[in-house]
Amino acid sequence: MQAAPTDTPYADLTPEHALDILEALGMPVDGRLLQLNSYENRVFQVGLDDGGLVVAKFYRPGRWSDAQIHEEHAFAHDLAS
Repeated sequence: MQAAPTDTPYADLTPEHALDILEALGMPVDGRLLQLNSYENRVFQVGLDDGGLVVAKFYRPGRWSDAQIHEEHAFAHDLAS
């Protein structure tokens, strides 16, 4: 049986929680945050203390396999190159 969305930490993912997660990962954020459109995930553009920006994407559980996520990340790295 699949868990209901309210039974998962993803359901409780707020913009403030996303900022806390990035801070915990060693990315000092400056409080700027823009929630981007996404049909099935949560995606935020977040400002960093050094003036830079990152895009943080939180995948909805059970929708993407690890292989699909790795493929998307490889594609993004290729685009950045």
